[in-house]
Amino acid sequence: MDKLLIRNGTLLTMSDDRQPRKADLLVVGGRIKKIDTVVDRNVKPDTIIDASGMVVLPGFIFGHARLGFSILRGQVDQLTDDAERERTALRLIANLTSAQVRTSAMLGICQAVHSGITTLFDGGAMRYTEEVVEAARELGFRLFCGRMLADRTRDWPQQLRVPLREQLADTQALARAVAAVPDGLVRYAVSTTNPIMCSDNCLAQARAAADSAGCPLKIALTTDRNQVEVMHREGGTQELSRLEALGILSEHTYLVNPSFLSELEQNVVRKAGSRVVINASADLKLGRPMSRLPEFVRKGTPVLAGFDSPLYGGRLDAIRELAIVATAFRPQYGFQTMQPEQALSLLTVDAARALGIEGEVGTLEEGKQADIVIVDLGKDIFAQPSAHTNPIYRLVYEASACDVAWTIIAGRVVYGAGTVTGCDEQELLERAGTGLMHLLEES
Repeated sequence: MDKLLIRNGTLLTMSDDRQPRKADLLVVGGRIKKIDTVVDRNVKPDTIIDASGMVVLPGFIFGHARLGFSILRGQVDQLTDDAERERTALRLIANLTSAQVRTSAMLGICQAVHSGITTLFDGGAMRYTEEVVEAARELGFRLFCGRMLADRTRDWPQQLRVPLREQLADTQALARAVAAVPDGLVRYAVSTTNPIMCSDNCLAQARAAADSAGCPLKIALTTDRNQVEVMHREGGTQELSRLEALGILSEHTYLVNPSFLSELEQNVVRKAGSRVVINASADLKLGRPMSRLPEFVRKGTPVLAGFDSPLYGGRLDAIRELAIVATAFRPQYGFQTMQPEQALSLLTVDAARALGIEGEVGTLEEGKQADIVIVDLGKDIFAQPSAHTNPIYRLVYEASACDVAWTIIAGRVVYGAGTVTGCDEQELLERAGTGLMHLLEES
């Protein structure tokens, strides 16, 4: 049974006692076996990591991205009109091949573990989502994932206009494929695009599929300001009212991008027990209204941080997102909003609780899965001198992804010594560049 010993680190366990402590941490068979000031030196570990001067904490958990589109990052940044950006994005997505989706997912996972992300709830893709699942398995990444459903798509490219019955068949096949390999890392989920692009039947079928599989249902809400204004002008049923009327909302429903929810709608979400996913850096980048994260937190609604699609969002960078979550809401809500301890909790223990996996990950505790990130703050000249400073504040205000030294998932080092294990990153980057060039030529 593999043994990993992390010595001399400053532990932020994120359990009930949030005080940093100097300790050793022993991992046996993928789980945390012991945390002690000094682990018995008679233990014969297979691997030893000297974390002297480093911070050891639970791996970061994020609620949204689209790994299968990673090679498309930046391709619509120059477009300022929402509708034109969406049309261009769909055209590019429609021409992705299965091999390009696989490369995209590999690239996205590599970017994630470089910054200490150990769990991600992916939004899936319209085609080839199985390639995202296989990429996660190949790299040992913890993933929630499922095919994205949408059936009001007459304005979409032909390749993406698939009858709902075929989409549901794909969804069921992927659910069986995920269940066939019970590795504990990849879990199935059901996803839809925004309700404007889904019929009532599509949304109801998505809810039924999630309930049947006992898995989460993710719904991406509308982020196009023009679409929202049209709905308000025409006085039709708003997105959330429609979801509530259809019985879609529950504690297993995850609403992405709640930028336009009113205070009344926030209360509806809270009463239903639904979760929200807030993509703060994408909101800032695209000039969307900032989702009211502090209000959701104050009202007790479970919140996850996310990244949005690589076509729209920023870097898949947990440390950067941590700093944004901690600071972006202060101009509106005041300096006391989202203090470093609360921001770090949001990306670890609170995120695990929101996903229903707090019994396995989210804190460093004996018996739990060893999902761990080790951050070396000692090499950052901009954060020096560092004596007598709080490591949580340093992590939130001073760190960058370059400071992540190791990322460990289920006791296995997936990133260390500057590279992802089990992946030739240089070859992957070359493959991604070539794939993008071919895609742009086709599109």
